[in-house]
Amino acid sequence: NKTAEDIANLPELDDERYEMGQRMNEHLAHCIHQIEPTMFPLIIFQMVTTSLKHGLSPSSTVAFAALALLLCGRFGKPHEGREMAKAAELILERPGMRRSTSNTIFVTQSFCYHWTS
Repeated sequence: NKTAEDIANLPELDDERYEMGQRMNEHLAHCIHQIEPTMFPLIIFQMVTTSLKHGLSPSSTVAFAALALLLCGRFGKPHEGREMAKAAELILERPGMRRSTSNTIFVTQSFCYHWTS
């Protein structure tokens, strides 16, 4: 298992095609959560897997925050969720990763940390 620090120290995504895919999935995740919630984890898992395999992008903050949300809620693993929330916030601290700051902070602070504090 990777720690939040391990995840935040992954290299930056440098493939334009994967970056575009991550952006599309980020937008899709917002819609799919309302329309077909059972598909939401699939989109998030794909985004997280892409981040772990190919590197971090600004969309990675949303992916790890949403994974934290899933872990704390549906999967009943609040400590693992807290670690992923921390990873999302650590990624935000990297240069060029702040595009989704408000969304990431909202999810992590509203839906994750209160389970373990």
